[in-house]
Amino acid sequence: MKMVTTETISGQNITETKKIVFSEQVLSVNVVKDAISGIKGIFGGKSNSYSEEYAKGRQLAIDDLQKEAEKIGANAIVGANVHYNQFVNSDIMLIIVTANGTAVYVQ
Repeated sequence: MKMVTTETISGQNITETKKIVFSEQVLSVNVVKDAISGIKGIFGGKSNSYSEEYAKGRQLAIDDLQKEAEKIGANAIVGANVHYNQFVNSDIMLIIVTANGTAVYVQ
């Protein structure tokens, strides 16, 4: 399924606009990974564990968005957006990834 951040898909004609589709993914980050990332943060450097969790959340959200679009007969998504948030509750960190876009049918 084609997914773009723009309102149109170059060289293709949108013949039907279905509806907006959404996906919300919440992932908890491992406490051990948090500790290692915290140490890296003190000394500088990239936190691979956090990067991997964000990438995992983004892929889950995109996959879910595409499934939602397919359910309503769309074959593309335009105006796609992905947003990230963090929420810390006690000693648990949650990564929230939301995605949305407009499901369309293109020829």
